[in-house]
Amino acid sequence: MNTLAGVVCLIICTVCSFYFFYRRGLRYLQFLQQEDYESGRFVDWLMQRKAFDKRGSLTSAVGIALNFILPLSFSLEIGLNIAIALGLSYVAGLEEDPRAVGKLALKMTDRAKRIFNLTCTIYFISLLVLLFYFAHDFTDAGFAKLTMSTFWLIQVFAFFAEPLILILANALLDPYEKDLQEGFANEARKILSTVHPFVIGITGSYGKTSSKVILTDILNTVSPTFTTPRSINSYMGVTREIRERMKPQHKYAVIEMGAYYTGSIKRMCSLTPPNAALVTAVGAMHLERFGSQENVFKAKSELPEALPGDGVLVINGDYDYCRKMGENHKDKRVFVYGLDETKGPVDALMYDIEPTEKGTNFAIRWQGKVYTGSTSLLGRPMLSNALGTFTMACVLGLNPELVLAVIKNVKTESNRLEPQRAAIASLQAVRNGKPPRDGNVLRLNDAYNSNPQGFNGALEVLNRVKGGRKILVTPGMIELGDKQFEENKNCARNAAAFCDLVVVVGSTNKEALVEGLKEGGLKDEKLKLVTSMREALNFLAEDFCLDGDVVLIENDLPDLYESVPTF
Repeated sequence: MNTLAGVVCLIICTVCSFYFFYRRGLRYLQFLQQEDYESGRFVDWLMQRKAFDKRGSLTSAVGIALNFILPLSFSLEIGLNIAIALGLSYVAGLEEDPRAVGKLALKMTDRAKRIFNLTCTIYFISLLVLLFYFAHDFTDAGFAKLTMSTFWLIQVFAFFAEPLILILANALLDPYEKDLQEGFANEARKILSTVHPFVIGITGSYGKTSSKVILTDILNTVSPTFTTPRSINSYMGVTREIRERMKPQHKYAVIEMGAYYTGSIKRMCSLTPPNAALVTAVGAMHLERFGSQENVFKAKSELPEALPGDGVLVINGDYDYCRKMGENHKDKRVFVYGLDETKGPVDALMYDIEPTEKGTNFAIRWQGKVYTGSTSLLGRPMLSNALGTFTMACVLGLNPELVLAVIKNVKTESNRLEPQRAAIASLQAVRNGKPPRDGNVLRLNDAYNSNPQGFNGALEVLNRVKGGRKILVTPGMIELGDKQFEENKNCARNAAAFCDLVVVVGSTNKEALVEGLKEGGLKDEKLKLVTSMREALNFLAEDFCLDGDVVLIENDLPDLYESVPTF
């Protein structure tokens, strides 16, 4: 009878432990997915955030202590451990479901399911081994104490090591994932060779997605054009889009190419061999991945290197590294564009830039002629993107006047210095029982992937746009390597010169931003520190904004950076 009761107890403890492991594993998987399944970066996040388990391990540790300390009879020993197991199950029930929570909710893709299922399988097999090994030891209270103490000790190690088990599953599946990916990629190559569109590759430290959207709109006026939606720029992302969406009528294909490591653009070019290339910038971004701008330059150079002998290379002459790229590929048809001639000659120059209530007026000098135009786009970085696409389209033979007509009304992907005139109430992220203020604000939404040039360009727009008080909301910039502190500090110093309020979000760049704001002379009453973007927007809607205010939201960090997860 004792053995049966002990086995039932062990089964209950096993089920409850697995439930906790399952719920906790989903949360870890969310962050692994946000790191693009790169185990090294996931480990870096794990160590920086100290995101190892505490709740499950502590509950299990309590189980160990109580089993050793309390002099209980066999039946009470069984009851104690069932109570501990149910307590662990309760703790598991308190875990957030990452499939429904977070700025970037967990997407249970086929790959995510495979990794998670293998992780759970490894743990479940371990539990079964424990179950069969210890089942025969339930003969009296002494054996029960030893058995259950050992069981909970193993759970402490298992819960603490769960991220490592997830990494192990990811590593074990990696060869299979690569074979699967290449199978899909070969299907995409066959489709591409059959349709045979003119392929234009776009890369750059920033400006890729906006340039892709603008160029696609321009080319669609003359021929059906394929492109990837949103910011899809990875090997498998482009593969999937080609397999699912490329049609025989597509004459052009505009492919955004992201560089995740040296060799990634080369790999992308093996999938979509480019006929033309647009390089928007080579700057201080993703330095944590590449280590230096020289390495970024080498990675971006893989695109022009893949061009055929008569290939078109359009580069942004406002960046020294882009000009260097042009010098290295004189065998190609190189065209330079820019908003500044001081770094050298340009083929396309945008000047006489004048912001208006509806956007920006400008002039472009191209092939000895001057063209005037306007656009709803704001800020020098966005205007530079428009000029790059103008240059590429004209090189491909489109009429400059037609190109300018498209640029006049073009809309980019959301959250790229996107002006939105809206009610103050629209800022409120969640109702807290406190009513929002009446009135309207001009919201400049530049929440996507901020960089030093973009940040300063957005500040210039905020400073020059007509309206009430000028409000900046920002968590700062990331992935700038050892330049991150200084770049955030510099941008904050610039903002302090004219902002009526600066809301610093989160802790990632708080020290650098506050130091820059103080150096710039911002008074304490004009500085607000909050822990999340939600808190920032609620504060503006409920306690600060007045009719006519202008709010710039500069960057919005994912859960990896903004949230401080508790495990």
